[in-house]
Amino acid sequence: MTETYRNGSKIWYEVKGEGNPLVLIGGFALLHNQFEFCDPILQNSGVKTIHWNYRGSGLSDWSLTEPLTLEGWVEDLKFTLDEAGIDKTNIWCTSTSTPIGIRFASKYPERMKTLITYPYYKVDDYWRNVFHAAYWVAHVFGITQLSRVFAGVVLTPETLYGPEHFKYEKWAAPIYEKNVNMTTMKELMDTLSSIDLTGDVPRIKCPTLLLMGNESALNDEESMQSASFDTLVNDFLKLKPDAEVQAVKGAGSTYCMITNPEETCKLVLNYLKNYD
Repeated sequence: MTETYRNGSKIWYEVKGEGNPLVLIGGFALLHNQFEFCDPILQNSGVKTIHWNYRGSGLSDWSLTEPLTLEGWVEDLKFTLDEAGIDKTNIWCTSTSTPIGIRFASKYPERMKTLITYPYYKVDDYWRNVFHAAYWVAHVFGITQLSRVFAGVVLTPETLYGPEHFKYEKWAAPIYEKNVNMTTMKELMDTLSSIDLTGDVPRIKCPTLLLMGNESALNDEESMQSASFDTLVNDFLKLKPDAEVQAVKGAGSTYCMITNPEETCKLVLNYLKNYD
């Protein structure tokens, strides 16, 4: 584990393995732990993994020395890569932190090899309500309860309320407690709820792969269509028709790397080899 400082704030990052560099950006609560089950597979397959936590979350500074912004997080990532001596990299971003990877790829095309991403690039009323609800669930009922809510919507319908559901819920709860801080959470949610990268997606020049599980409770609820597989993929492809699409069959949307790490990593590794 390594620390660096930008504008007086600590940024945590960790580089492991040797080979093709891959920045991993998990959701606002799981962060680097989102790829916990993929790390050994990637590192044993010639991939150098770069984990980092953006300011306001996880192991990076929680002190609000400056407003939390998407642009600030992108600059934190660029600074971290400079500190780690990495010129060009692949990025795999997912869940609520996806816009950081998309914006970085659009703003710094010369630093990119490939982008592997969850196809989420803008906030509508549904997503805005998700972030507002997340804060209030954590504020009123506690951070552990928040982990249960998210597990209940991103896992597959067949998994819900079964042994696998409870296994992953128990795994996620202490990670949420460690990575989420109520002092910064409201500003974090406010920042995430004000993002629209419609203009950035067409400007991404590097090869791009859309990757997510094809099964989720989100797919079947009319009120959650903004987060359904078909809506996310189709909307992204309208802006970037040359993006490739890979679905991890039988896996829940942004939990594919958690519940199906072998299959998910196989898709990632095959894609990286195509452009190495």
